[in-house]
Amino acid sequence: MRILFLVHRLPYPPNKGDKIRSFWELQSLSARHEVDLFCFYDDPADQHYLKELSRYYRRCYAEGISPLRSRGRALAAAALGRPFSLGFYYSPTMGQQVQQALQTQAYDLILVFSSQMAQYVASVSSLPRVLDMVDVDSLKWEQYAQHAVPPSSWLWKREARNLARFEAQIVKNFSLTMLCTEGEANLLRGRCASPRIYALPHPLDITYYDPSLVAVPQEVAALQPYIIFTGSMDYLPNVDGVLQFYRNVFPRIRARLPQVRFVIAGRNPTRSVRRLTTDPAVHVTGSVSDIRPYLRGATAAVVPLRIARGLQNKLIEAMAMGLPVAASRITAAALPESLSPLLIIEDDPQLLADKLVGLIRHGSAASPEALREGIAKEYGRTRLEQEFESLLLRAQELHAKRRQEDALDRKRESRALSAYAGTNWK
Repeated sequence: MRILFLVHRLPYPPNKGDKIRSFWELQSLSARHEVDLFCFYDDPADQHYLKELSRYYRRCYAEGISPLRSRGRALAAAALGRPFSLGFYYSPTMGQQVQQALQTQAYDLILVFSSQMAQYVASVSSLPRVLDMVDVDSLKWEQYAQHAVPPSSWLWKREARNLARFEAQIVKNFSLTMLCTEGEANLLRGRCASPRIYALPHPLDITYYDPSLVAVPQEVAALQPYIIFTGSMDYLPNVDGVLQFYRNVFPRIRARLPQVRFVIAGRNPTRSVRRLTTDPAVHVTGSVSDIRPYLRGATAAVVPLRIARGLQNKLIEAMAMGLPVAASRITAAALPESLSPLLIIEDDPQLLADKLVGLIRHGSAASPEALREGIAKEYGRTRLEQEFESLLLRAQELHAKRRQEDALDRKRESRALSAYAGTNWK
């Protein structure tokens, strides 16, 4: 097939959740199909990755985002009662480029990654359209509102309502919609009542996250023993989770195990995260080229998020490294039931501290081998690549069926109008 692939952020480097998934999709598509990639990039340095990505696409249009202009468009969209996240990613130039490609290229299918990019093909009904929503973003904004104070909470609630309306519209009109977990898919089905909603989990390269192939360098070993949190540290749910863990859980652990440290590993730490380093028991790495040595050297990983949508890559990466994990209930809910017994699931700060102290002192009930086997079974790349391909073919079938049904409806309407006109004439 010849596929038009629209992505809200350049799918490289795969160093954060959405880029990991979109890059995998680009890789998978390019192995069987011809792909034209249209995307934005928010870091000028990302332009250098286009050459590296060129092996995966036939044609590419990448447009830089102007933060000032995008924020202005987001505010204008909000003032008009539209989702401001759509306004942030709206560009007349991108729209023109997409339309020109549609007019000059014989595409067989359109794949849209994230609801923000759906606006560029919202009126295209002649081709199968697949939306990878990944998560139900409108619910994410609802969560933001619950953990914010006015006026931010008012803005987040309004975005949640506006975006939910848009999501319902595109799910109705697109041939097929994908989400990253069955839980997210069920939430969307409850809102949209569509039979064309499917779950496609994130794949994981289990051979890459093999602890036996990873050494612990001296500078990492010097931090031991430590509990680790990984993720982009300019992302609100991660920042919120880290701060809450440090304030409410970590002191209870240190009271009994004063030698334990808390390592926060991830790019772009905010000022509030960097301030934690005034405590000598906290180490903030900033961006690291390879997270595996930090996972390999850790005693346990924590994913104590209060705001979470979909599957957290940090969780399955740690488990793939054979590392015991403690997660909040909202985070663990994204996992299949088969994996839940393999980790600590706890929200209460005191109980979470107690369980982590017990884990550090006595070890985990789940062996590293069991953790790796569980992840390999649920998130193996080969199986998920086959599922991805099957969903694209399913979208083509659904599109053809809808076109046939629409043609029959038009024929019935035409016959009914003709009969009505004939009756009136007599």
